[in-house]
Amino acid sequence: MSEKKAVAASAPVGEAVEWIKAAVTVDATAPEATHVSDIVVLEGSLCIADAEAMHQRLSQVLAIHSTITIQAEMLTRVDAAGLQLLYTLVKELKEHGGKVIWKSVSDELKEAAVAIGLTEAIGFSA
Repeated sequence: MSEKKAVAASAPVGEAVEWIKAAVTVDATAPEATHVSDIVVLEGSLCIADAEAMHQRLSQVLAIHSTITIQAEMLTRVDAAGLQLLYTLVKELKEHGGKVIWKSVSDELKEAAVAIGLTEAIGFSA
């Protein structure tokens, strides 16, 4: 039985739509593909400055899993770019038959999503 390890991600956008589309359609038949967890832990800040790091982390997860679980209780700061990333992630997964499961959401993320009206679009209620 393989042990699931959470993938920490503390970043966001850039050209989110393009890389998420690419990640969802990647062939995940490589042997190392079975060792990537479907759990993404968001902690610290989810802002535009960290786009490349988020891209690398989520690309691995999205290439293998069509359903991912996000734990975001430790997310302390999120900007519009971070929310755009989450929205695009959820949208792309849905379009490819997948989904995001929110295990936990910080108050900061809830407040930011409410402020711009994205709670329903990204799949959680405030």
